[in-house]
Amino acid sequence: MKRTALLGFMLGLVVAAGFAQVDIRNISSVGVDANFQGPAGIDVNQVVLFDVTDWLNGEVKLQRQDTAVLHETTISVAPIFIVSSYNYIIVRYGLGIGTGAEASNTVETNADGRSFSHDLAIDAHHETASVYANLAVRGSYYPDDDYFFVLPTVAARFSLGSRWSVLGRYFFSYNSEQAISNAVLGEASYQLTDRFQIKAGASGALDLVRTPWMADDAPRDTEWEVTGITGFAFRVRPTLALRWHFEYLGRLGQADGIRNILVLDATF
Repeated sequence: MKRTALLGFMLGLVVAAGFAQVDIRNISSVGVDANFQGPAGIDVNQVVLFDVTDWLNGEVKLQRQDTAVLHETTISVAPIFIVSSYNYIIVRYGLGIGTGAEASNTVETNADGRSFSHDLAIDAHHETASVYANLAVRGSYYPDDDYFFVLPTVAARFSLGSRWSVLGRYFFSYNSEQAISNAVLGEASYQLTDRFQIKAGASGALDLVRTPWMADDAPRDTEWEVTGITGFAFRVRPTLALRWHFEYLGRLGQADGIRNILVLDATF
């Protein structure tokens, strides 16, 4: 019932904006992670973006995640501040309702079997025809588990002529279990035709993990992860695009896996 109400709320926003003759952009995505030695996880997202004024846009997002340790529905809202022709800032708040804490092996819920989470992200963008830069920080808190994490990222994309572009991104994360992660991602994209683009890349991560029973001065366990990336983007028409993203997840000390993400991006 609650999930139906959330979906109805999202649909109502789209209909209301349509009657108000507001430009609408709808981004739908589904991601599936398959662990070769365990159950698959699924991540479904529905994002609606709409114009408000010349300097302000809005975003509403509905997300459903189901993994081995997390079953959560999150509704997020965000004002998008248009600073200039090439710069904008997104301030996003999300309320999650589900069971389990992200990246935590301990699941605690309240009396009716639910847990809550709070997610806040500040996302600054600079975007021109040849250069894209992004600086963001995200934090999530699960009060029922007394668990939190913070995730700052920085990224840049550069066009190399009319066909090639390269992307680099750095991630840092820290959580209440004193686990630290550093990750770097690189991608190269090539525009085959005016409508079709392909990409390939890789990422590497170094995780420094401290388990709860370890002493504070004990060295952290080290875990490595290497990811191979490929994908494509196809613009069906100027207002409709289809994107596919594939990753091969190679993890030391854990089973390898794959990740598929399919995105439909439409403007009305």
